[in-house]
Amino acid sequence: MENCTFALTMLGTSDLERSVRFYTEVLGLRESGRFGGFVFFDTGATTLAVTQEFAPPAPGDRSHECVFGVRSVGQAYAELRDRIAFVNEPRPVNAQAWAVNFRDPDGHQLSFYGPE
Repeated sequence: MENCTFALTMLGTSDLERSVRFYTEVLGLRESGRFGGFVFFDTGATTLAVTQEFAPPAPGDRSHECVFGVRSVGQAYAELRDRIAFVNEPRPVNAQAWAVNFRDPDGHQLSFYGPE
Protein backbone atom coordinates (compact mmCIF):
# COMPACT_ATOMS: atom_id res chain seq x y z
CA MET A 1 0.00 0.00 0.00
CA GLU A 2 1.48 3.31 -1.03
CA ASN A 3 1.98 6.07 1.54
CA CYS A 4 1.38 3.65 4.41
CA THR A 5 3.75 3.85 7.37
CA PHE A 6 3.88 1.92 10.62
CA ALA A 7 2.97 4.47 13.28
CA LEU A 8 1.79 2.76 16.46
CA THR A 9 2.10 -0.45 18.48
CA MET A 10 -0.42 -1.08 21.26
CA LEU A 11 0.10 -3.54 24.12
CA GLY A 12 -2.44 -4.72 26.65
CA THR A 13 -1.64 -4.48 30.34
CA SER A 14 -3.23 -5.64 33.57
CA ASP A 15 -1.82 -2.65 35.49
CA LEU A 16 -1.47 0.58 33.56
CA GLU A 17 0.65 2.51 36.07
CA ARG A 18 3.03 -0.46 36.58
CA SER A 19 3.57 -0.54 32.80
CA VAL A 20 4.11 3.21 32.68
CA ARG A 21 6.78 2.91 35.40
CA PHE A 22 8.50 0.07 33.53
CA TYR A 23 8.62 1.87 30.19
CA THR A 24 9.63 5.24 31.66
CA GLU A 25 11.75 4.42 34.71
CA VAL A 26 13.38 1.18 33.54
CA LEU A 27 13.60 1.55 29.76
CA GLY A 28 13.80 5.35 29.81
CA LEU A 29 11.07 6.05 27.25
CA ARG A 30 9.41 9.45 27.31
CA GLU A 31 5.67 9.47 27.95
CA SER A 32 4.17 11.55 25.14
CA GLY A 33 0.53 11.62 26.18
CA ARG A 34 -2.55 9.98 27.66
CA PHE A 35 -5.94 9.63 26.10
CA GLY A 36 -8.95 7.54 27.06
CA GLY A 37 -7.11 4.83 29.00
CA PHE A 38 -4.11 4.72 26.65
CA VAL A 39 -0.62 5.93 27.57
CA PHE A 40 1.72 6.75 24.68
CA PHE A 41 5.53 6.67 24.58
CA ASP A 42 7.85 8.24 22.05
CA THR A 43 10.24 5.62 20.68
CA GLY A 44 11.46 7.55 17.65
CA ALA A 45 9.86 6.44 14.39
CA THR A 46 7.03 4.51 16.05
CA THR A 47 4.84 5.25 19.06
CA LEU A 48 4.26 2.61 21.71
CA ALA A 49 0.97 2.62 23.64
CA VAL A 50 -0.13 0.57 26.64
CA THR A 51 -3.72 0.14 27.72
CA GLN A 52 -5.98 -1.94 29.89
CA GLU A 53 -8.45 -1.94 26.99
CA PHE A 54 -6.52 -4.94 25.58
CA ALA A 55 -5.66 -8.11 27.46
CA PRO A 56 -2.02 -8.84 28.28
CA PRO A 57 -0.57 -11.92 26.58
CA ALA A 58 -1.37 -15.38 27.92
CA PRO A 59 1.54 -17.15 29.64
CA GLY A 60 3.92 -18.52 27.01
CA ASP A 61 2.37 -16.44 24.18
CA ARG A 62 5.00 -15.87 21.50
CA SER A 63 2.71 -14.33 18.89
CA HIS A 64 4.54 -10.99 18.79
CA GLU A 65 7.75 -9.25 19.79
CA CYS A 66 8.54 -5.54 20.12
CA VAL A 67 12.09 -4.80 19.04
CA PHE A 68 13.85 -1.65 20.25
CA GLY A 69 16.78 -0.46 18.17
CA VAL A 70 19.74 0.55 20.36
CA ARG A 71 23.19 1.94 19.66
CA SER A 72 24.83 -0.94 21.54
CA VAL A 73 23.13 -4.15 22.66
CA GLY A 74 26.00 -4.89 25.05
CA GLN A 75 25.76 -1.45 26.65
CA ALA A 76 21.96 -1.66 27.03
CA TYR A 77 22.33 -5.11 28.58
CA ALA A 78 25.06 -3.95 30.99
CA GLU A 79 23.03 -0.90 32.07
CA LEU A 80 19.82 -2.85 32.70
CA ARG A 81 20.80 -6.38 33.72
CA ASP A 82 20.23 -5.57 37.40
CA ARG A 83 16.75 -4.17 36.64
CA ILE A 84 15.44 -6.56 33.97
CA ALA A 85 15.30 -10.36 33.97
CA PHE A 86 16.79 -10.99 30.54
CA VAL A 87 15.76 -14.22 28.82
CA ASN A 88 19.22 -14.74 27.31
CA GLU A 89 22.67 -13.21 26.98
CA PRO A 90 23.35 -10.81 24.09
CA ARG A 91 24.05 -12.79 20.91
CA PRO A 92 24.74 -12.17 17.23
CA VAL A 93 21.65 -12.55 15.03
CA ASN A 94 23.28 -11.69 11.69
CA ALA A 95 26.56 -10.33 10.35
CA GLN A 96 25.79 -6.77 11.46
CA ALA A 97 23.63 -6.99 14.57
CA TRP A 98 23.15 -8.48 18.01
CA ALA A 99 20.03 -8.95 20.13
CA VAL A 100 18.97 -9.72 23.69
CA ASN A 101 15.46 -10.64 24.82
CA PHE A 102 13.41 -9.75 27.90
CA ARG A 103 9.77 -9.31 28.94
CA ASP A 104 7.77 -6.44 30.34
CA PRO A 105 5.76 -6.86 33.58
CA ASP A 106 2.80 -8.32 31.63
CA GLY A 107 4.94 -10.84 29.74
CA HIS A 108 5.18 -9.10 26.37
CA GLN A 109 8.27 -10.31 24.57
CA LEU A 110 10.69 -7.42 23.96
CA SER A 111 14.23 -7.20 22.65
CA PHE A 112 17.10 -4.81 22.06
CA TYR A 113 18.62 -5.01 18.58
CA GLY A 114 21.64 -3.27 17.10
CA PRO A 115 25.43 -3.30 17.02
CA GLU A 116 27.28 -5.43 19.57
